[in-house]
Amino acid sequence: MKNTSSPLSVAVGKSVQGACRVLKRGHSLPGMIVEKLDKGFLASALGQLPLGTMIVCGTNGKTTTARLIAQALSSLGLKTVTNDSGANFTRGIISSLLPLMTPTGKLPCDIGVFELDEAWAPVFCRQFPPSYALILNCCRDQLDRYGERDAVEAMLSEVASNAKKGLVLNAADRRVKAFSSRFREAKTSFYGFDPSLANLFPSDEDLICMRQGYAPSPQSDSASVVLRKITGNLATFEIEGRQISVEMGINGNFNFLNAAAAICGILNMAKTCPALKNSPRFKNLDFSLEAVAKAVSDVRPAFGRGEGFEIGGSRVEMVLVKNPVGFSSALRSMPLEGKEVMVALNDQSADGRDVSWIYDVDYSNLSTVKAVSGERAFDMALCLEYNGKKVIRADLDIEKSLMRFLEGGGDKIIFSSYTSMLSIRKLLLNLDKSKGGNLYAAD
Repeated sequence: MKNTSSPLSVAVGKSVQGACRVLKRGHSLPGMIVEKLDKGFLASALGQLPLGTMIVCGTNGKTTTARLIAQALSSLGLKTVTNDSGANFTRGIISSLLPLMTPTGKLPCDIGVFELDEAWAPVFCRQFPPSYALILNCCRDQLDRYGERDAVEAMLSEVASNAKKGLVLNAADRRVKAFSSRFREAKTSFYGFDPSLANLFPSDEDLICMRQGYAPSPQSDSASVVLRKITGNLATFEIEGRQISVEMGINGNFNFLNAAAAICGILNMAKTCPALKNSPRFKNLDFSLEAVAKAVSDVRPAFGRGEGFEIGGSRVEMVLVKNPVGFSSALRSMPLEGKEVMVALNDQSADGRDVSWIYDVDYSNLSTVKAVSGERAFDMALCLEYNGKKVIRADLDIEKSLMRFLEGGGDKIIFSSYTSMLSIRKLLLNLDKSKGGNLYAAD
């Protein structure tokens, strides 16, 4: 374990970060500059962490799961560093480290928890193999960037092969579960869900089967953490053979599965980390099953994911969607009855240029969509009409469409791609302030 990073690199990074704060832009720029200046910076900084690093990777759920783990570990008594801005490249991680580092290059934290983009996760692993890796799923996403699932699987496989101490896998994802037979160096743990909940968590294969009239059959029999039952926001987990029910601070059934992953990841780390067991600094910390489940359940939604706003008496909920599995899961998980629906779709590089994936979404839970907007609004509207859904209005202008969508009050829900989510969130935050509303964790 290294003692410090280069003070010069830290000074340069902090100076650039100060300028970015003044300009209110360029979160990842300090990390990019430090990375070019000092190619060994990431390894030297993370090498100081006594409990190592945990990376969270996969197609869907990275941001929420990493947040659940990082905040739960903090509440359990660890000093945690994480890239909670959502900048999930190596330069984004460096930018997240800089504010916590001393001028002499020390990183006074216990553990790092980082979400990583599928393509950048192998780059991270080559620079600094993680102590623990949690792999959520392998789905089709951003075809113009990643290609088909075989390419994503290869990236995730490299991540799994680099985990030094612990590996956590989704037992219900066939491709992810198979990593366990290839890599045996790290202690492997599995999480999953009860077969009775299969309809809520479709994989790509499940969506294909259902279109052909076959029922999916996920296998979570080897999982040590299983999501057994959902009643409103009360989630019941079977954790190492014990039933534990907790009221969740996040909403959406798909996020309850992310919570199962987080619980599994924390328990895997607690059992395999020598420093956590042997150091006097950590000996009084409580990592019992109940304590871990409670810590995870107390975490609130991540940026733009399940957040809600109160605008002039209306409750407006935001849900990020970016691929067939994620959108289908959201539509099955979120209560839509009595809510007006808006869908916003952009095709910028952060969204994925190829939006053909919208035709593979299961829209059966939708009926009428009040507003469709974004750069690909008319493509989205055509897709919904093709699937027999009534679209009231389609408009390329997101701000104009949002203002009309908010008219008339009532509960509302907005499904949006990443860049359209950023635009809508900014507009809603401004409306919050002007109308005396407030941001809340949607429930």
